[in-house]
Amino acid sequence: MKKEKYKIMTRETIIQNIMNNYGKYGITEDMVEEVMDAGLEGGMNYDLIYLDMCRRISEITGEEFVCSASDLARAYGVPDDKMAKIIEEARQELIEAGEEPDEYFREVPVHRFMM
Repeated sequence: MKKEKYKIMTRETIIQNIMNNYGKYGITEDMVEEVMDAGLEGGMNYDLIYLDMCRRISEITGEEFVCSASDLARAYGVPDDKMAKIIEEARQELIEAGEEPDEYFREVPVHRFMM
């Protein structure tokens, strides 16, 4: 099976995605630019900036924030298998702390279609 190629996040793709998905909430390009600049100054890469922006906007709007383990791996610059291990360790820590890990990390079935 051929490994999927993910589109590399750029400044332009972040602006486009945020405006397409969240522009209806009054988000402006200037706001997006300002947050990106702050993230870059803080040492974040574009993938991490994008996920963080989506998470923040979701909190404000009440929408559920969802991303894949692969999205997180790219954002943090680690291989997918390492991110899977990090998530599993975090789930275990949540269980040990008496919290419900599915509130933070959910495994969902993947449906793939081929033609």
